[in-house]
Amino acid sequence: MLYTVTLNPALDRTLYVESLNPGQSTRIRREARYSGGKGIDVSRALLEMGTPNIALGFVGGFGGKEFEGRLLLDGVACSFTRIAGETRTNIIIQDESNGAETALLARGPEVQPSELMDFITTIEKLPDMEFLIVSGSLPLGLTPEVYRRVIDIGNNKGARTVLDTAGEALRQGLNARPTLIKPNRLELAELAGRELADVRAIAEYCRSLSDRVEIILVSLGADGMVMTTARGVVHARPPAVKVKGTVGAGDCAVAGFVHGLARRETPTDALRRSVAAGTAATLNPGTGLCRCSDIDAIMPQVTIEEIKL
Repeated sequence: MLYTVTLNPALDRTLYVESLNPGQSTRIRREARYSGGKGIDVSRALLEMGTPNIALGFVGGFGGKEFEGRLLLDGVACSFTRIAGETRTNIIIQDESNGAETALLARGPEVQPSELMDFITTIEKLPDMEFLIVSGSLPLGLTPEVYRRVIDIGNNKGARTVLDTAGEALRQGLNARPTLIKPNRLELAELAGRELADVRAIAEYCRSLSDRVEIILVSLGADGMVMTTARGVVHARPPAVKVKGTVGAGDCAVAGFVHGLARRETPTDALRRSVAAGTAATLNPGTGLCRCSDIDAIMPQVTIEEIKL
């Protein structure tokens, strides 16, 4: 079984207005509500690709009940740890006059130590763990050591562990030796403590991490993705597309790669699927994620180039 972990999920409330003028009353034309979070988007994308999985994390209050109920209606299996605090709600304002998006991001509840240990116990008891995918930021009350502990548990269960986070959480998580990490270019540069000017610099730094992680995927936006493994470094480039939105593209890329590995594809073939899935997500505006039909159409157009170091 595949499990995703989202420790700081959110209800995303998107408000569509004809025109947003600060300081003036604005009538909402329509609105939509979604259960959001990086790991949640990975779960949704995996489900779209036909790979069963279970979403884990913290939920609380009436917002948490709505969050879980919306996932249930969407067919996403979940097993959340309930907390006393209220699941956060993010407000996204879409200005239809110019396409501008304004996001008001809530901090979220503080997780208590006893609630953390309830979650850790849940992870420790999970059966048949094939993949454990840990994504996103940490809520108040938790430190990066939590990601290290969760990765340790997954490794001890024989799972392939995936970490998609940034900053100190990524640094600490690396110490647990996950199977795979997926930073973007800026997140990798932050980890390196210096600018990584080009693909070669990215590849050389990733090779220096090979004693702590098997596979590194570095997302480069429209320039695709660089993958570093023990076998070498390859650069996958997507075709040019008309981008309608970038929300969830990185999470779809993670889902595409894991889906490929779960199907016993080679890392290079999984990389091609990953880039196609991330690109497919950009074809949909707002919170729309990838669609299988788009992934299938894009995959043959993804080019693979080996990088010689």
